[in-house]
Amino acid sequence: MDLSDSAGKATKTATAAVRKRDVLPYILLFILLAGLLAVLAGALLPPYYQAVPALLWSLGFCVSGMLLGFLFGIPRTVPSGTVNAPPPDERANGKGRPGDEPPAAPADGPPGNTSNTLFLGTPTPMEINSNLVEVSDWLTKIIVGVGLIELKSLPGSARKMAAFIAPSLAVDAAAAMAVVGGIMLFFSVHGFLIGYLLTRIYLSIMIKRADNLVKNESVRLESGKEIEVTELSRLQQKSLDDMQEAVTQLLLAHPPDGGPVTALAGVPTAQKPSSLVLWLDDHPRNNTLLVEQLERENIKVDQAISMRQALAMLQQKHYALLITDMARVENGRRIKDAGVRTVRAVRQALPELPIVVYCSKDTVASYGTEAETAGARFITTSGTSLLASVNKLLHEGPGDDAQPAIS
Repeated sequence: MDLSDSAGKATKTATAAVRKRDVLPYILLFILLAGLLAVLAGALLPPYYQAVPALLWSLGFCVSGMLLGFLFGIPRTVPSGTVNAPPPDERANGKGRPGDEPPAAPADGPPGNTSNTLFLGTPTPMEINSNLVEVSDWLTKIIVGVGLIELKSLPGSARKMAAFIAPSLAVDAAAAMAVVGGIMLFFSVHGFLIGYLLTRIYLSIMIKRADNLVKNESVRLESGKEIEVTELSRLQQKSLDDMQEAVTQLLLAHPPDGGPVTALAGVPTAQKPSSLVLWLDDHPRNNTLLVEQLERENIKVDQAISMRQALAMLQQKHYALLITDMARVENGRRIKDAGVRTVRAVRQALPELPIVVYCSKDTVASYGTEAETAGARFITTSGTSLLASVNKLLHEGPGDDAQPAIS
């Protein structure tokens, strides 16, 4: 499938989702207008009560319900300084890191700066005012508590309220009590739904965006200058893309296995032929940026999370290349040499299909030779080398018979 078609379908899907979500306010408004028209009809038709008091009380109960729904719908904010980290048992099992990579060093290890960062990453000292959220939480608990305690007396209180409002309609008491009861019930409940749903769906998104702007508004560089996070990310991404493209072209021109110089180094993306690649990894999110980079090179990527799924997909479509990890969870069990088994299985089914193994340094040291013997064309721990090898294997001539390489 062409990338433009995929982008078009994704855009149409997102637009349809937004339109579907935006229908809700119109539905709530339509129901509100229907209720107001019903109230107005009672003034023009029997029992001919006063229209203005009835409409005012209707809007009053609706606004009261909206206020209550607003209080119940205000989203909670995460306390300042907290981080969503995986549970200790998941961190111990390695679920908080990429699939093949070794566990992180312990916190009490030797000190040292192991990262090569371009900036200090110190956020602008600004806290978010959450007083409204705290007041909402406090009032909500009080309302729920008092409501549960006084639950038995609520019908009597509602009857007294209806008796207080009924004389303003200027009709007989029985009809006025019935009309007021309907107004109280309908507009209170509908107002609560309006306040809660609009607050929960729309206001929460606005608050979250505003909080993100406040929290991540800027970072301070080593020189002391401040720059917005979005602008910094854009500049860093541009620098990384340029660096990655330069290294990829260097690797393409001088491949690690000593093969011939490819003619596609420096060729514009639009002029490169479209290819279809299958990527097997039980943690596909770890490869998001690499997949994005491949698709920029006019290489469509399908993803599988198990060897069984990958073999089934290989039978359904014609793929030009297979990328696989090494250690992987299969049928609930973690198999350290799953990549080797995958290479052997695919070699039996599709002997001509090039296979690239992308994994961590530890698994390469343990199983790299086995994967090479099984038939893997390229084994690497570097994302840049992976991109270069994929481009080379996809666009090399049919008669090329390069030897397997480990990078």
